[in-house]
Amino acid sequence: MSSTPGPGRQEAPGPLVWVELADGQTVTAEVLTRIRQRSGDWWYELRISLWAELHLPDGKTAPEPCAVTFRAPADKVTPIEGTDYSKVPTERPRPPTRDRLAAELTGRFSRQRVRTAAGQKPAWIVHYEGCWLATDQPTLTLDQARRALFEGAEPCGGCEAQKLHELRTPPSTG
Repeated sequence: MSSTPGPGRQEAPGPLVWVELADGQTVTAEVLTRIRQRSGDWWYELRISLWAELHLPDGKTAPEPCAVTFRAPADKVTPIEGTDYSKVPTERPRPPTRDRLAAELTGRFSRQRVRTAAGQKPAWIVHYEGCWLATDQPTLTLDQARRALFEGAEPCGGCEAQKLHELRTPPSTG
């Protein structure tokens, strides 16, 4: 549960619905988003206000409304007659990516030059953002990091860039 709407969620009060809670109670809740799951099931992101304690400077406490956001399956949500739900945002699942690395490594990479002996070709290591061994800011995309490997760089063994090593290992045929 969270207390604020996420990205793409409406900020203005949304329409109300009846929602059955896990203990069987039925309460009204504000509809924030309709969500279509990959399975095809529908869920709703809803918001209700509960009471919280407000601790005042003089040591007293006072009741204060506290918004709580949660998700409920569509079969537990009932529209209220006469309510317009046409402006409620709908989230649908994105198609699964065929590129597993692109799904896992959404950050940036850096390429670091490694000292080599005089007369030798320069060597490079690719690091993933947050790597404590990196010396440069991560500005490369995954495709640029892949290009660097294709051009001879090695993935760092101390960070997530090591996942790029699979690009250097030929797939097994067994």
